[in-house]
Amino acid sequence: MSSITATTLRSALRHCGTAWLFTESDFKTLIFPVIVFATVVSPRPEPLALTCTVCWLWFHLFQFNVSNQPYSADEDIVNKPWRPLPSGRISVEDSRFLRWALLVFCLGLSSIFSLNLFMTSGVFTVLMILHDNLRHGHHPIFRNSCNVAAYVTAGVGCSLILSGETSLDGTSIKAFSCSALVILLTVHAQDVSDVNDGEIR
Repeated sequence: MSSITATTLRSALRHCGTAWLFTESDFKTLIFPVIVFATVVSPRPEPLALTCTVCWLWFHLFQFNVSNQPYSADEDIVNKPWRPLPSGRISVEDSRFLRWALLVFCLGLSSIFSLNLFMTSGVFTVLMILHDNLRHGHHPIFRNSCNVAAYVTAGVGCSLILSGETSLDGTSIKAFSCSALVILLTVHAQDVSDVNDGEIR
């Protein structure tokens, strides 16, 4: 019995580690900025709401990265070999199954909070499909547009949870509009580190 428990625990820890590696590099570029911004525009967020917000955002980031990273697996062998696919922690086939399972999970999670959050999650899913399945992510203009829309959608979802409201007020809408413009003009800078890493190696 103890050996079964130990095996189960090791397997669970490995899966948790794999999930973490899918999202680790995006904490500084998405999780932290979006949470900070949503906290600023939301009135007096409570600790429980903040915890729910972080979980909601992380699962949506996890969903997006599981969908996106199989398309950059060859590039990641050079730039980010520790990611789950190039390191062999998960196969492409398993990642595709996980991607659709996460899609259903994220929609279900959002539906618990409100209809508007469910719709926000749906918009995020559509953006993910446009970016990955329809290959808009390979065109610079469409890629930046999808990235901006994904950032704003994630921020809107976080704000809805933090505020406890079913819609955004005028101040939040203006703040997200300004944020979208800033991201549109700067989001391409994220790729510089990958290019530099590739040249170094």
